[in-house]
Amino acid sequence: MKKLALLLLCTAIAMGASADVKAKGNAYRMAPQDMRMKAPAHVDIITEQPEGTVMTYQRGGEYMAVSLYGYATDYQTGRVKVVYADDGKTVYIQDILCYAEGTGTWVQGELSEDGTTISVPLGQYVAFNEEYNYGLILAWGSTDVIDLGDDFYWLDFYADESKEEVCYAVDSENGTITMLDSEGSLDNPYPYNCVATGLAGVWSDDGTIATIEWGSNWTLMGDAVPAVPANPEAIEFFDSGVEDGYTRFDFNINLFDVDGNPLDPDCLTYSIFTDNDQLFTFDYATYGASNGFDADMTEIPYGYSGFDFYLRRVYFYRTNMGDNPMFEWRIGIQLNYTVNGISNKSDIVYLEVYPHTAVNELNAGKTVTGVTYYNMAGQQITRPAGPTIQVTTYSDGTTATTKLMK
Repeated sequence: MKKLALLLLCTAIAMGASADVKAKGNAYRMAPQDMRMKAPAHVDIITEQPEGTVMTYQRGGEYMAVSLYGYATDYQTGRVKVVYADDGKTVYIQDILCYAEGTGTWVQGELSEDGTTISVPLGQYVAFNEEYNYGLILAWGSTDVIDLGDDFYWLDFYADESKEEVCYAVDSENGTITMLDSEGSLDNPYPYNCVATGLAGVWSDDGTIATIEWGSNWTLMGDAVPAVPANPEAIEFFDSGVEDGYTRFDFNINLFDVDGNPLDPDCLTYSIFTDNDQLFTFDYATYGASNGFDADMTEIPYGYSGFDFYLRRVYFYRTNMGDNPMFEWRIGIQLNYTVNGISNKSDIVYLEVYPHTAVNELNAGKTVTGVTYYNMAGQQITRPAGPTIQVTTYSDGTTATTKLMK
């Protein structure tokens, strides 16, 4: 659990059911390399934007992310911010890893005298958990994934401890920054699924890999212009199943407009809706103190992080148990893109969590007098656990049966 506590967003990125995901394993084994020797003794993560000239780039390339549930490969999306310091030499890069976008941390590099390359020392932390004394650090290495059959995969990562920095070529004329010496292929003869060499993020406590990225190329973005954001994806809703528990909603935000042009994430927010387009409010009394905001919020900035907010996941202090459910039918997400005071919205994309049929409409004017639960063997249980049959009894004596997937 501790790695999920540091970067829950990573699982959401890796396992999100994005339409662009090209390979996915639901189980894996790996042979970790011991990277603890490369982890610096002093952890000094840069969280505030350094002074200098700021340029924003659109991210490109490919990556593989690894979690407890397997691995996934996808195209890199989102933006990278680069600050060129006034000394003409020092460079700072925010969210250098696509996998950890949303942490908002910066790593330091150096621009060559002729301005054609940027060198970033490896071993820098991009995230750190002080409670458990471990973090995610930059490394360089190679990986391969072997198909074992039955949707099982063997994953190996080989750290290149002789390499001390990752280098990028800078093309000022065309506004691009390209990672050097990386390579990868997703189209390998069986049984190899993915073979890649590139910039990796590894856990400092045990050296296991979290991500590897290759073919990275960043293209300078122009000034933001009003646009209609492409629809997001509603992926999964989870209910802890206890009345005083929590729920979570996983989603994916495509950082492009409806015409396929990149969006500036700084202009992007999202809102949560339930049932009949009811806007959900993250009220200050419930969420403010633990998430660092001082007023009710209905629009969440892209990349906003807190105790309950992650790049592609939100937690709620609500459950659908009891007399005051969070929603009856569905939950959804809508994107808002605002430039120069002009706001455009995507469609509200819903995930239907519970069945919603004509029966629901017929029962709308009735009073619920009781709810009972049964497992798949027909035995009555006190609360939903796994696949459950819910029987709702109404004031007129009629009943409605619903299958719940808890």
